[in-house]
Amino acid sequence: MFRIASERYVVIDAQVHAWDGSPHNQAGPSGEAFVADLYRRHRALDCAPRPMPADEFERVTERGLAMDVIGSGHVDRAVLQPVALDELFVLGFSPETWHAELAEQLPGRFVLTGELDPARGQAGARGLAARVRRGDLRGLHLAPSRRPDGWLALSEPWLRRVLARCEQSGAGVVHLGIGSTVRRGAGCPDWMVDRPGPGSGRDRSDPGRPRWPQWADPVRAGSALPVRTRAARPRPRSGFDAAELRELARALPRVQFVLGAACLPTVQLCRLARLPNVHVLLTDLLTALRVRPVEAARAFGELLVAFGGHRLLFGSGYPLVRPGRLVEELAGFRFPAELRAEFGELDMPTRHAILGGNAARLYRIPQLAGTAHRDVTLRRPGAGS
Repeated sequence: MFRIASERYVVIDAQVHAWDGSPHNQAGPSGEAFVADLYRRHRALDCAPRPMPADEFERVTERGLAMDVIGSGHVDRAVLQPVALDELFVLGFSPETWHAELAEQLPGRFVLTGELDPARGQAGARGLAARVRRGDLRGLHLAPSRRPDGWLALSEPWLRRVLARCEQSGAGVVHLGIGSTVRRGAGCPDWMVDRPGPGSGRDRSDPGRPRWPQWADPVRAGSALPVRTRAARPRPRSGFDAAELRELARALPRVQFVLGAACLPTVQLCRLARLPNVHVLLTDLLTALRVRPVEAARAFGELLVAFGGHRLLFGSGYPLVRPGRLVEELAGFRFPAELRAEFGELDMPTRHAILGGNAARLYRIPQLAGTAHRDVTLRRPGAGS
C-alpha cells in the first residue's frame, strides 16, 4: 500500500509484462531487433537515475518483479499481459504458462490474463474459453494489427462469439491493442513521447551487449526447435477501426474494453466515451506528463471530462517504465496553472479510483481491509456518460 502524507492508496498496475527476450530465446535477427527497440524505449521513457542493465531488462524474473513492482512499496497487485510472438521468439516472448508460474511463486499479487493471437485467426481461438476457466484468466489481450501478416478485423462474427464465451467463462475484460509489442500509428496524439523510427537495429549510441556470432547461438547449436531466419523487419503499427470497435462494444455490453490512451487521437478517443463499457489505460499518458506537461495534462483533463474518473486505469508497462515514479506523480498530480481554470483539481476519490479502485472492480479483486473506495464525483454534468 502506497502512503503519501496521511493518505493511503491501494495501487493496481493494470499493465505489467513478464517476458524473456534474452539471446537464447531470440529466433534470429528479428527477435534481436525487437528487444533492442524495446530497450531503447526503456532508456527514453523510464527517467530513473539509472536504466536497467540490458540483461535484466531482456528477461523479467521473479526477483525483478518482487523488487521493482510488488516489493517497491508502490504497487499492491499487478495485471500480467501475455504476448506470445512465437514468430520472433522460440519459446514465446511472454506466454501465459510462464505468468502462471510467476503467480504461484508470488501468490495473491498477480491477476492473470490470456491472449487472442490475431495471426492465427479463428483457429487460434479454439479452446480459449476452456483456458480461461482452467487458468482463472480475468481478461484477454488482443492486438488487431500485431504483425504485418496478422491483421484481424473487429467486425468478424466469430470474434464476437469467442469474446462472449470468454466473458461467460470469467474473462470479461479485453485490452485492445495496448502493450509494448506494437508501434504507434501515424495518427498518434501530439503529446506522444515515444515515436520510434522505422529502423530496427540497436541504437548506435548504446553499445549494449555485442551481437553474438551465429555459431554461438544456442538455438543453432543444438535445439531441435525450428529456427526462423527471415531478415529483421520493423515492428508492425498498431491500430483498429473505431467504427468496428463501436459496433463490437455495442454488441457485447457485458465485455469491458480497455484502450490505450495513445491508440487514437484524444478527440476520437473521447467520442468512444459514449459507450459505457469502454475504458482507457493511462500508461502512455503518464509517461508523457513529465516531458510534455501541458499537452499531456490537457489530454488527461479531456479524458477525465469524457470518461469520468471511474473509467480510467493506472498502468506502467513494466519493465518499459518502473511503476514507482508514475504512482508518486499521479498521487500528487496537479494541472498546470494555465489549465486549472478549465479542469480544476483532481479530487482524492478520483485519484484512488484511477490508481486502484477501477481495476479492482474490473478484475474482481477483493478490496483490502479498511480501504473501501469512495464514490467518484463526475467532473462536469454528463461527464463519463
